[in-house]
Amino acid sequence: MGFSSPQWRFYDHLIDSVPQAATIEAATFGLYWVAIKSSQGGTGLAYILPHQARTPLPAPESLIGLKLARLAERIKSWDLTETAMGLAAVTAAANSALLQGGLTAQSPEAGTAAFDFHLSRAKDKKVAVVGHFPHLENLRRVAKEFYILERDPQPGDLPDTAAEYLLPEMEMVFVTGSSLVNKTLPRLLELAAGAWVGLVGPSVPLLPSLFDFPLSSLSGSVFVDYPLIAKAIKEGQTSSLFRYGGFRVNLGPNFRKD
Repeated sequence: MGFSSPQWRFYDHLIDSVPQAATIEAATFGLYWVAIKSSQGGTGLAYILPHQARTPLPAPESLIGLKLARLAERIKSWDLTETAMGLAAVTAAANSALLQGGLTAQSPEAGTAAFDFHLSRAKDKKVAVVGHFPHLENLRRVAKEFYILERDPQPGDLPDTAAEYLLPEMEMVFVTGSSLVNKTLPRLLELAAGAWVGLVGPSVPLLPSLFDFPLSSLSGSVFVDYPLIAKAIKEGQTSSLFRYGGFRVNLGPNFRKD
């Protein structure tokens, strides 16, 4: 894409993680999500941010057979629909590697939603969540202070611009994987440099190498039934996606380290 400033280091790492041998086996576009299936077995999702001016979506069949790495390069596009396609390609590659490595729904890292998985860690902490996720009641209950930052605030939320003032004071920060799409993640990581930081959502690439960056946890999804998740996306499913053909995964820095 011609961008080489330090802010792109995270994105360049994601692109470099995609194997050159992988191709696109299938693609599905819905109102909210794009899904890409790798020839190596994994499926990646990314959220198509609403209310963004964007070029028309390509025909899904036009992507079949293309190199997954070439699509991943679009993660650096300023057309946020293209960015979502690029992120889905990266996530498909990451999930392929996990499945090939033997990760299943019975693995110790699988099965629990991120906010419940880290509930004990959040007790009596100053906690912020970037992105309005459902089912945050337990997290709010145990935290000493609790804030939700959202670009389109709902009642009780703070605008996402509060991050500049609030995140440096937090002890624990959860960030939506969609921050990779709108390019805010690098700055959020800078602001939360003194905190425990978890990246959360179906868009999160479950790449252990991301722990070389200031991340403490990766919480995402691995989908194993592509027709089922494709159907859910076409029907406009959102938070209920976790029930369709996959399982939640929470990775920490020690995942599969010797």
